[in-house]
This record gives sequence, structure tokens and C-alpha cells, in this order.
Amino acid sequence: MAYIRVLFLSIFILFSAFNGYTFEADISQDLRLDNKSKVMGATVPTTFMLYSFDADIIAGWNTPLYSHEKRYIPEKYQNLQVLGGWYGNGNYPHKEVLLSNKIDAAFAVAADGSKTKKEINKMKEYMASINIPFVSIQGTTINDDIKIYSLLGKIFNNEKRSEEINKYIIKSIENTKKITDRVQNKKRVYLALGDNGLKTRCVDSLILAGAEYVHKCSVLDETISIEQLIIYNPDVIVIGKKAAYEYIKKDKKWAKIKAVKNNNILFVPEEPFSWVEKKTVMEYFVIQYLASKLYPEYADIDLHKELMEHIKLFFHYDLSYDMAERLINYEKYYK
Repeated sequence: MAYIRVLFLSIFILFSAFNGYTFEADISQDLRLDNKSKVMGATVPTTFMLYSFDADIIAGWNTPLYSHEKRYIPEKYQNLQVLGGWYGNGNYPHKEVLLSNKIDAAFAVAADGSKTKKEINKMKEYMASINIPFVSIQGTTINDDIKIYSLLGKIFNNEKRSEEINKYIIKSIENTKKITDRVQNKKRVYLALGDNGLKTRCVDSLILAGAEYVHKCSVLDETISIEQLIIYNPDVIVIGKKAAYEYIKKDKKWAKIKAVKNNNILFVPEEPFSWVEKKTVMEYFVIQYLASKLYPEYADIDLHKELMEHIKLFFHYDLSYDMAERLINYEKYYK
């Protein structure tokens, strides 16, 4: 079996994100991996990114899969070992579990800017204490994700797979650009996160989809007041959680906002996991979806076909047309 030797300890690629982050990778020297290796993701998004690259390389999940996640994952991967991870509230993997599963390497992709260098260094030290090589990668944009998949292709000696994935991502960006290039007046959009919709974030997918954010924010979650949102008075509200959707539809203060009055609310799916609440591999389809929903007069993308291709490529699962329809028109079917 061919191996690849990573000849560098640190790579710094100056590719600026919209929020000021640059792409950065730190890879343990002498790391040798291939498609027979077993690795873990330090966080849930990292594990799903590794799974999307090659489902057979992941040694396990960070937490048990939810039923709505299992719906999109082949049965053979649904009941893998639960390894734990650094996913908030002081959680971390137990050394005994990692050693018993013979982990070849651990990865942490801080794709949403949520992990600080201090936290990443703690992960690295933790893995070093049990002699598990550690790879950390930081990047915040979809263009950074292309760099990440290229890097995974080199690390696992499978550049053919990274090229296949990146070809789809680039196609998705181009499909989206065909819509946004025709837009004369951008929609003023607010992204409503959390249970009451008053958390927000400036996500790359909405920017690429041609939205103009009413709130100038960073990649990290921020909380604003309903009074400030009434002043912003967005044209469209994008919602990524059922609780927020139900709250906004009923609340009298939200009813004062133009988007709510005109029912210009885009309730996006939470399956396999939220399309906008967190940065995930769904983003490469979501940019086409958002652009098509915001500017339907310019959209000629077959969203059903694109979603089915996306789920096959990143989840190794054959999505039916009916399931694609249920996700694309989520508000109509979610109840």
C-alpha cells in the first residue's frame, strides 16, 4: 500500500477570508496515512468532513448519531464507536477509548473560527501525550474548504478523491455566480439563529448567494436586540431552526418587520444537520439553494438533481427524489 510522507510541519497559505482569518494548517511531521488508516475528528464538523472525504477512514463518531442524521448515512456507518471529542461544555475524548481503537491520527478543522489557537494547542498536547499524530486546519470560507480537501488528498494519498470533491464545489460556486451576476438589487437579509432568532452570524454561503447582510458581524455568533432588528427591517429572514421559525411566526414584535409582514421567510432544513446554523459540508449545495430561493427569477438550477448529487458525493448515500423535494421545500413538509 502506497503511503505519503508529509514533508512539512506547518503550512501557511495566505488566502484571506471575509472575516480576516487566513487559511492555516499544522501537520505532525512524518505523518503517513492511506485509505486503511483510522482517524478521528476532534469536533463533529471535522468528523463529518473526514467522513465526506472517505467514510472508511473514520474510527468513530464524536457522539451517537441522531435519527435525522442516520436517515442520510448508510447503515454500515451508523453504529461506529463513539469516541468523544472537543465539542463544548468541557467535553473531551477519553485516552483509553482512543488507544483501544488504535487511532492513527486526529484532526481538528476549525472551519467556523470557533476554536482558538489556545484550544487547538490543548488538543495537540493531549494527543501528543498518547503518541497520536495531530493535524489542525483553520479556514473559514468555501475557498478554504477547497484547500482542505486538497490537503486531505495529499495526506491520504488520494488526490483523485479530493479532485472529485473540489470539482463539485467549484461547479456549485459557478452555478451560484450565474444567478448572482444578474442581480441588480441585492436582497437585504437577516440570518435568524438560536431558539428566538436573535443570534446571528455572517456566513459565507449567504454572501456567495448574493445576500446583503443587514447586520455587519463576524463569523462567530452574535446576539442583537429585537429593537435593532426592527430598525434594520430586512427584506428576507433566513431561519435555520424549528424553534426560531415557530417563535418568529407568533411573536408580536417580529410581526413589525417587513419580511415577516410579507411572509418573506426562508426556513431552511435541519437535515442531515442544519444548513445555516453551523458551517458544514452542506454549504456547497446550500449556496445554490439560497441564491435560487432569494432570486427565483434568475434561477434555472435543478435543485433536486444538485441535492441528490451532493448527498451521494458527501454522504455516500442515494437520496430519493421525494426526500430531495421534502428538503428543498422544507417549510411545506417539516410538520
